[in-house]
Amino acid sequence: MLLFRKSLQRWLLGRLPLQRAGRLGQKRIYLLPTRFGLLLLLVALAVWVGALNYAVSLAYALAFWIIGLMLVAVLMAYRQLSGLSWTVLPGEGVFVGQHADCRIRLDNDSALARRLQLRAGQEGEPLSCLLAAGSSQSLALPLLLARRGRHAYPALQLWSTAPFGLMRAFAWLRPDGHVLAYPLPVPDRERNDLHSEQGSGRQSGDDEEDFSHLAEYRQGDTPRQIAWSVLARRDVLVSKRFASQPRGQSIRQLAWQDYPATVDVESRLSRLCWRVQQCEKAGQHYRLHLPGVLIEPQPQQRELALAALAEFQLPS
Repeated sequence: MLLFRKSLQRWLLGRLPLQRAGRLGQKRIYLLPTRFGLLLLLVALAVWVGALNYAVSLAYALAFWIIGLMLVAVLMAYRQLSGLSWTVLPGEGVFVGQHADCRIRLDNDSALARRLQLRAGQEGEPLSCLLAAGSSQSLALPLLLARRGRHAYPALQLWSTAPFGLMRAFAWLRPDGHVLAYPLPVPDRERNDLHSEQGSGRQSGDDEEDFSHLAEYRQGDTPRQIAWSVLARRDVLVSKRFASQPRGQSIRQLAWQDYPATVDVESRLSRLCWRVQQCEKAGQHYRLHLPGVLIEPQPQQRELALAALAEFQLPS
């Protein structure tokens, strides 16, 4: 039975396209009785057999009332999913061994409140959701990332047994999304202070004149770097970043070639990942050199550097 269920599930998922958004309709919703619903059907069958044998009119009425209730349950369960819209939201990268959030938004534009449950595959922990009429809600399903790289969102099962718990309406979703697993940082203090390149300093008094971008405030930023106008307008504390370096400040070089050939690929990536984190914490400008990849100081450099480390493959 279990083998048949898995084969049926693979066949069903093979028919579904990868989608970033969708709307559930008649062709996507399946209906099956719950255990309680099956038990009630057996009771109706037993009552009907008894009515045939003993010609009891009330038994006939009870049997057909149960059947009628099951038919109403089919319609009500179907309405819980029919017309429901869903959208894949981008997931945030995490380090190997951590749980990433596979995020999806459900939109209910009908006048019907919906009681839903969602889980990844057949084995994941279900998330319950009460979606009010005309509302939206974002759900995050945890996914354990055991290896470095890009991980696709798993197939998601969405279902409801409301309002009677007799019928189960369900649909499978194949979200077109992914999350990144960054290398697990491994401390490398021996090289942390090496391979720095002195910045092209400017004349005294000319430090930080070439504005580059705004970034999140970091502890240690000077009052001159704070964007006071943004703070006044939006009540958000951000700092100015500059393309040129202050005199005497260095750009740290984080290079693949810092390590001998005896160090394997994953160890190099993990140590470079730790050094990137240290530079970000200290507010130190840096360059990341990988074979065929160079990440210069720029907005969102941390995300770009970690993504490059996560998806790195040695050139063939």
